[in-house]
Amino acid sequence: MSTVTALRPSVVEAKQRLAEGHERIRKRHEAGAPGIQICAALTELLDTVLLELYRTALADLDESGPERLEKVCSLLAHGGSGRQDIAPYSDVDLMLLVAPGGEPRAERLAERLLRDVFDVGLQLGLTVRTAAEACRLARTDATICTALIESRRLAGNEELFDAFRRRFQKEMMRRADSLLALIQESRDEERAQYGETVYLLEPNIKRSRGGLRDVQFIRWLGFLKHGAADPDGQRLRDVLTRDDHATLLQDWEFLLRLRNELHFHAGKSNDLLDRSEQVRIAKAFGFAGKEGLLPVEQFMSEYFRRTESVSGLAARLAAAARSTPLWNKAA
Repeated sequence: MSTVTALRPSVVEAKQRLAEGHERIRKRHEAGAPGIQICAALTELLDTVLLELYRTALADLDESGPERLEKVCSLLAHGGSGRQDIAPYSDVDLMLLVAPGGEPRAERLAERLLRDVFDVGLQLGLTVRTAAEACRLARTDATICTALIESRRLAGNEELFDAFRRRFQKEMMRRADSLLALIQESRDEERAQYGETVYLLEPNIKRSRGGLRDVQFIRWLGFLKHGAADPDGQRLRDVLTRDDHATLLQDWEFLLRLRNELHFHAGKSNDLLDRSEQVRIAKAFGFAGKEGLLPVEQFMSEYFRRTESVSGLAARLAAAARSTPLWNKAA
């Protein structure tokens, strides 16, 4: 018996839906669709596939019906999945938020989801946590904290999720200064490994200075100090000026489209902009060269301009955050 025929019908259907949807989105990217639109389409596709598997698992595992089990848990996307800027071959990060006492049943659901999602062909990170456990871990772990800042409910108990979000935001903002110090330390270590300057010959567009991680850092800082992770929310709170907001969105779009191109061309996760990719992408993105610059030199000049802009904004906001007391510290 083949591997495919041994899979559950729901998994086979999800696998086909994912492959067909992925190919449609790839063609949209090749036709020049903006990076943020491609990421949103990928997120929507993944949400659809994951929810189908989740609901089938609920129906199979809960003898009293899906509503009973679903009342004690909520399925959350976080990290890139939560931000809705996931790249074509990024891992998917989920959490089953569970009410106290519901852990054993949620663990069974998690085991089923892990198996089914892997069989579909996705790399999944999945945790099972109560709100108290998630907040406790996030207070001292920069990776967990930043992932959960981007939490987004996919399914399950909405009241459970809303209560968690209120508790999480309150607890994290009370510890904003110490958490930002942890996040900054983690980011410094990452840049030391992947590049302290934006002017690298072969940068990692996610982890090198000025890359997507610094865009994310701006989001995390905004959440912890001002209660708003997304740039639009930060603009409304005057965290970002009108010009900074517009420039950040343009830089973010440039980096997202570039990352999508790297992933689609490699057919796997790839964030390294090496020399051969620089030459290829310069041509694919329509850089013709000018004023004595080769197309690849023109493209990399644009890349350096964008990443220098992101890096500078992240540094300015971090400096302002260190010198500004938390607005609700007395609360």
